[in-house]
Amino acid sequence: MGTTFALVSQKGGVGKSTVGVNLSYSLARRGWKVLLVDADIQGGVGFSLTEKAKSAVGYYDLLIDEWICDREELASAIIETNLPGLALLTRGSREALDHILADPESNWATHERVNALNKLINELDYDLVIYDTPSGISRVTMAISRSAEWMLAPQRPDPLCLRSLPQILRMIAAVRAAHPDHEGPKLAGFILSISDPDDPSNLEDQRDFRDLLPVELVFETVIPDHRDFREASRVGVPVGMLRERPSPSSLIFDQLAAELESKANLYDEMEHEVGNLNDYARLVD
Repeated sequence: MGTTFALVSQKGGVGKSTVGVNLSYSLARRGWKVLLVDADIQGGVGFSLTEKAKSAVGYYDLLIDEWICDREELASAIIETNLPGLALLTRGSREALDHILADPESNWATHERVNALNKLINELDYDLVIYDTPSGISRVTMAISRSAEWMLAPQRPDPLCLRSLPQILRMIAAVRAAHPDHEGPKLAGFILSISDPDDPSNLEDQRDFRDLLPVELVFETVIPDHRDFREASRVGVPVGMLRERPSPSSLIFDQLAAELESKANLYDEMEHEVGNLNDYARLVD
């Protein structure tokens, strides 16, 4: 069983899927065997990587099936990418999406069903499993987060996201508190994304964000709002595969991958410095 990460966000439009695709690619290039799971009903990860995402059996097909799939059925749904070491489980087919939209309150998203599917996924032969979860506080997001070992929270450094910071902190604290063995997933940190390095007000928002939280809870690496990311998504590749010679924008995710490796390994030593997340939520109210 590998190490599991849940990408979470309080709201959409914070670059969560972009982080998921490109961080997974960089980690695979660094030698890890990575499975990227597109559990976001919007399907941003799958659409950023393959045309097959529109029709392939994926996460939600397996989740809404009458019987939770077995290991063989799950393995057959996983798509190997052109980069050895990086595989993808897409959101699922249009039929699965139509089923969910037609019956959003059905039993398909119970914690028991999500946990059973995630347990199968987490037991596959991968070093790292990264889930791109639905934004906000949904049953799927909460169940995935509870089953993960780490949470990553992309966040735009802008006034609106700063004001929503207490909500995402409370959500993370609730996930940890509700864990059956009281040792819930650890917060690897917030990733500042879609930033504008040429905008003084945006740089000020970044400083304000860092001032609100302990240094251990915010990644040093900042993801800029760069046209390369939009172009890579349009073409259907990670930004590192957009050009023959890697662009500076692709190297940013190599830095983020290295930082994540360090944080995941050193968390136990830093845990006493992080404190109670609800306390920080009150601090920034």
